[in-house]
Amino acid sequence: MSDTAVRTERRLLGGLLDAYTATRRFLIRGKRQPDVIFGTLLTPVIFVVLFGYVFGSSIVVPGGNYRSYLMPGLFAMSVLFSAANVAVAVATDMSEGVVDRFRTLPIARSAIIIGRSLSTMLLGIPVLVVMIACGLAVGWRPVDGLGNAVLAFLLFELFGFAIGWLGILVGLLAGSPQAADVIINIPIFLMGFISSVFVDPANMPVWLRVIAYWNPMSALVTAGRQLFGNTIGPPPSGVWSLEHPIATTFGLAMVIIIVVTPICVRRYSHSIR
Repeated sequence: MSDTAVRTERRLLGGLLDAYTATRRFLIRGKRQPDVIFGTLLTPVIFVVLFGYVFGSSIVVPGGNYRSYLMPGLFAMSVLFSAANVAVAVATDMSEGVVDRFRTLPIARSAIIIGRSLSTMLLGIPVLVVMIACGLAVGWRPVDGLGNAVLAFLLFELFGFAIGWLGILVGLLAGSPQAADVIINIPIFLMGFISSVFVDPANMPVWLRVIAYWNPMSALVTAGRQLFGNTIGPPPSGVWSLEHPIATTFGLAMVIIIVVTPICVRRYSHSIR
């Protein structure tokens, strides 16, 4: 093996170790914030009660079981909201001098944001578990088998991981945590509510229905419903993303990761020079 190959291998292994260390740091830091943990775990319960019973009492879907229709949408919303959390966290690190402290350490420059991304995904798993428990408690069931259910949750996590990189990019570009919060939450709420997460877009005005049909969140939720066996009918004809929701969601997530991750690493590297 040439000296160049050896150095490349050492740099790669060193970078992976640095990313692991950064991920562990953010996980430990997250566990030491009990108030944040409590609020984060309480949110799924509030969502299930609010949308499943308060709003759901006035919403009718084909088949009549609105809570079974709703739960895949709430799973998708939980991973979407994690993007807002990571955007604010990165913006806070940038504005409070945390990056300046990392600058003095002999670590790979990409390790910190990779660790932030991985830790955000891992910290979101308990939220997903609580939401699964709430869904089971209100009557939701994945009726297409354990294998498809696991595949659905892996797809949710992959999409959340991809959106988390968009959140990181917003955090790197925003001038403050407050700005990051505003910038990231506006598209998140639009993506969440102008979609098939809570209601069937077929009942929306035509112009809004088109937006909802082609919203990536609709593809994600449709993929989840398909894998869970919670579908309420055939997809709208002519909307490729909803006719092939699993392929659409997987492909879009991979494109976001491949395109946005290098941009984030480059932006972060420039910020610590």
